[in-house]
This record gives sequence, structure tokens and C-alpha cells, in this order.
Amino acid sequence: MDENCPECGVRLKKEAPFCPNCGAKLKSSKKKYIIIILILILIVGLITCYFVSNQTQIVEVDNVEFELPSDYVNVPSRTEVSYDDGVKSSSMGWSDEEKYIEIGVTRTPGAGINSNEVAASLGGSPTKMLGYDGYYQKYDEESYSFVFGIKDEVCMIYVSDYDAFGDVKVIG
Repeated sequence: MDENCPECGVRLKKEAPFCPNCGAKLKSSKKKYIIIILILILIVGLITCYFVSNQTQIVEVDNVEFELPSDYVNVPSRTEVSYDDGVKSSSMGWSDEEKYIEIGVTRTPGAGINSNEVAASLGGSPTKMLGYDGYYQKYDEESYSFVFGIKDEVCMIYVSDYDAFGDVKVIG
């Protein structure tokens, strides 16, 4: 499609770099398309980074599900399952490059336990975290735990950094 020169008004041929009448330099529409394409690539890249970095994983410790960020990897050397006098205790650990989370679940298969009483007997400060009433403990400057009951199970979440509590979501 033909256009007019913005300087002298002479009719121009499509994609002409200069006006043949006055010599004015004309803007190329190709540059506009390149800029638009680069902006779109940048937007798609940012959206992709957002979704990749915000993915989560569902983990299960003795039939209790938790949600953790996908950058935490299971530390198999810390996985334990034991049976003592009818009590089943399982724990699993996960780590990213900075923090460590260990989740333990204890229950009495078939017999049932009062999980809130057991959590209280472990001590700590009564508090509400992760949507549950339980007991918070600070072991030293770099490790913390929260113990709470779900039905007939006692759950303990141990973290190496207090901020790691924010990475855990209890599904139940």
C-alpha cells in the first residue's frame, strides 16, 4: 500500500527508505515488527519463568499429604520407617540449595491415638501454624519444629530455617 511522505506529502512506494522528492528518511515498519516480536518473546519468557519457578509437588508421609515447592528434592538417606510396640513412625526429608525440611508422622495402626495430647506432651509453645493448632519449638538458631495432630496421627515438621515453614502446605 502506498503512503505519503510526512515532510512534503508526495506519494511514496511501499517500504521506501527515503522520499524521492525531498530525501527525508522514512521510518521502516520492519523495525516496528521486530520490536513488537522482541517484546512478545520477553513477555512469554517471563511468564514461562514464573510458572516453572512456582510449581509444587505433592509428597506423602504415611498417608498424610503435603505440598512443597518443586525445587525441593527428596533426601533418601533421611527416610525412615519403624514399628515399635504397635506405633508406626515415618519420616522423610527434602532439601533445596538453602533449606532442609523433614516431615515425620506417627500413629498407632488400628488403635487410634489422641494426636493433640501426644503433640502437647512433646512440649513447645502452643501456637497455630499451617492452619493447625500445635506446638512450636526452637532448638537453636537454625532449627525449628511444629508438632500438631491430624485425626489419629501426630505430624512434626522440622525445618533448618524458619522461613521454610512458608514452603510447606498441609493437605491432610
